[in-house]
Amino acid sequence: MTLPSGAELLSEFRRLRQLFDKAPGFMAATRGPDHVFELANPSYFELVGERELIGKSVKEAFPDLEGTGFVERLDKVYASGKAFTGRSTPIWLRRTAGAELEQRFLDFVFQPITDDGGKVTGLFVEGFDMTHRHAAEEALRESEERFRLIADSAPVPMWVTKLDRKRSFVNMAYAEFLGVSYDEACDYDWRARIHPEDVERVVSESLAGEATLEPFALEARYLRHDDQWRWLRSVSQPRWDSDGEHVGFIGVAHDITEAKEAEHKLREINETLEKRVAERTADLSAALDRLQSEVSERLRAEEALRQAQKMEAVGQLTGGIAHDFNNLLTPIMGGLELIAMRTTDERLKRMAAAALESARRGAKLTGQLLAFSRIQRIAIAPVPVNDIVANMKELLRHSIGTAIKMETQLAEDAGYGLCDANQLENAILNLAINARDAMPDGGTLGISTDRTATKGEPDLAPGDYVRISITDTGQGMEPEVLARATEPFFSTKPLGKGTGLGLAQVYGIARQSGGTVRISSQPGQGTIVRLLVPAVRPDQVVARSDDAELDYHADPAAEGVRILVIDDDQDVRAFLSAALEGLGYSVFEAEDGVSGLKKVNELSPDIVLLDYAMPHMNGADVARQVRQSHPHLPIIFVTGYAESGQLEAALGGEVPLLRKPFTVAQLGAAIAPHLPAEKR
Repeated sequence: MTLPSGAELLSEFRRLRQLFDKAPGFMAATRGPDHVFELANPSYFELVGERELIGKSVKEAFPDLEGTGFVERLDKVYASGKAFTGRSTPIWLRRTAGAELEQRFLDFVFQPITDDGGKVTGLFVEGFDMTHRHAAEEALRESEERFRLIADSAPVPMWVTKLDRKRSFVNMAYAEFLGVSYDEACDYDWRARIHPEDVERVVSESLAGEATLEPFALEARYLRHDDQWRWLRSVSQPRWDSDGEHVGFIGVAHDITEAKEAEHKLREINETLEKRVAERTADLSAALDRLQSEVSERLRAEEALRQAQKMEAVGQLTGGIAHDFNNLLTPIMGGLELIAMRTTDERLKRMAAAALESARRGAKLTGQLLAFSRIQRIAIAPVPVNDIVANMKELLRHSIGTAIKMETQLAEDAGYGLCDANQLENAILNLAINARDAMPDGGTLGISTDRTATKGEPDLAPGDYVRISITDTGQGMEPEVLARATEPFFSTKPLGKGTGLGLAQVYGIARQSGGTVRISSQPGQGTIVRLLVPAVRPDQVVARSDDAELDYHADPAAEGVRILVIDDDQDVRAFLSAALEGLGYSVFEAEDGVSGLKKVNELSPDIVLLDYAMPHMNGADVARQVRQSHPHLPIIFVTGYAESGQLEAALGGEVPLLRKPFTVAQLGAAIAPHLPAEKR
């Protein structure tokens, strides 16, 4: 047997040392019962900080571990010769001299090193710093707990299923409907509660609905815990994981018993009415026809009223959800922005910028929810029409379904139109949904933009206009239907399938902007709806600051300026304080209106940043009381949900308002006009 040469051994040693140094996890080797360090790779020093280790015992190198049980654990492994594995083990380290103790969470292995005789001569330490993963897991647990609290507060049954159709979660209303415990409710066979006449149909429809991987609804009678049969309408939505894989469904059910009973009574009334009409003489037929027409119109009006009330309730719900998400997004966006601006790590900067862009998309979604709920004030301003259409493509594709092809043709010179951006989005969405309903067997939806001019028409002033054209290849309209298309409550859809407000609302949005709507349609040849809004010259468009480069520097004008932040959300307060202090302001905090009023009187701040939606005393009430004692103190509302009328009642017509979520730059810009005169 030929032994390797010294050069070969040296080369092999160098290769192993390179692997040791480049290992992604931390590694170290100690010798003897005192655990004297012989080796440590760069990842180990990155974890514990730059300190002298080699040749020192663990106790000498880490005096801050004394009494934590860590050294004793090393002794036990050395004495027993048995390896020890730790998972997410907390450890407190002072990573630099004079620094505070810092908690880290580690996955590691203590492995005994033995000689040829099996005697333990040292220890090999290997592991990974899992602090970030531990924090993410904690955040996930908090998110899941928040979801559970929200779901349990809902008055209607809710559930989450896995791919095997078993419930992985149900809320309290679900368990209460069944009259069983939470654990029993998760494993309960819901089919046992379906009315015998409905069970076969519902099971079949459920399987068919799940197979589509699209939202689907079911209606059936279910036996409640008090032995009462109740009609429930359930809506199930597919769930997807972060990789886009289908993982189950989430569902919610509403009790529609009263509506079903009313529908049954109405059916009986209609049947009785038809029987009576049949028994009447020909002399009464004309009168009965008129009566039927009046009944039909009344039913349509009542249905439209119910739909309006339902949409109002949905609007309030979406407004509340948007408020909560704005409160969550504000510190998230702010924190990401601060990380992106302060870090010198390019990889971390890119990750923060990508996450910030996702948060901004979430902020846009909450803006659309607020626009739908009609809580935000209509703001007529120059709007980049092509950008509006381009940003809606994903939403429109989901709304019209896969059976309809969508084509867009956006003219480069379309430019800016004068309108409310959110209202314009609603109008385009309404027209797209109308086009979808006109093409039940599929077709093509076309969206185009261009510029046009008019010399003056009965409903349109002379000038340039941006024209958005929505084209479908659907059924088209008869001339008499086309003539009434924009009348409120006029609809050709069956009762319960529409309110007749869609085109009327689009027409109203166009007229609010100083534009109008033109409709062309022929039976069997489709429909073209042209929405016109006044065009804006390029010199009338003010550049937006939203796309400005991130800039976060202390403002010399901020020195000595005292700002009081009143907000009940701790995360939002923390972000505002950090951002304002970074800009150079002196910041004070209050967690509610009562303590905020007390600090106004004690501190005499220069500016107050005030949340609107707070418990016990909302922002408008706080502002009224501040105005009584400090009539000239600037107040800036910071809110994700507010009725404009209430704010105007508190501070008058011009209300300084900063809507959540926002950037540090927007925060600084909102404060600047309200600085003391000598600071501006």
